[in-house]
Amino acid sequence: MSSNVLAALLGWLLALVIFCGFIVLLRYLDHRERMALIERGLDLESLQRRSHSRRTLRAGLITMMVGLALTFGLYPLGFMLPSALTAAPFHLGPWLLPGLIPLGVGAALVASYYLEQDGQPPRDRQRPRPPLLSPPESERSEHNSP
Repeated sequence: MSSNVLAALLGWLLALVIFCGFIVLLRYLDHRERMALIERGLDLESLQRRSHSRRTLRAGLITMMVGLALTFGLYPLGFMLPSALTAAPFHLGPWLLPGLIPLGVGAALVASYYLEQDGQPPRDRQRPRPPLLSPPESERSEHNSP
């Protein structure tokens, strides 16, 4: 195996390790956040709804930026290919699809995040929350006396 092929394989392996490490780090941070909320007795249901919305926005932004980077990276192919294939204006062609598809999917996810925010009222306002602390003994005895 030549050194160029070996370097390319090591580069891909390193990129895969970094990507998987990032996913593991995000899961660990999410776990720590959930455990801290449980220790404090906070409502996990509202956190899950907000977290789902934030994940949709995060996924949309990441997908959109990857699509944009791929589109910019593939655009120079229009200048390298024969002129018979690049007859479209601005050297656009089907080689841009691997970038334009994730760009569109990411834009749809970001749009759904903002549309979802307006469509659903917050559930915190729909039902009253129970008090965190019980009233002191002096207040309880005042309410019970005739």
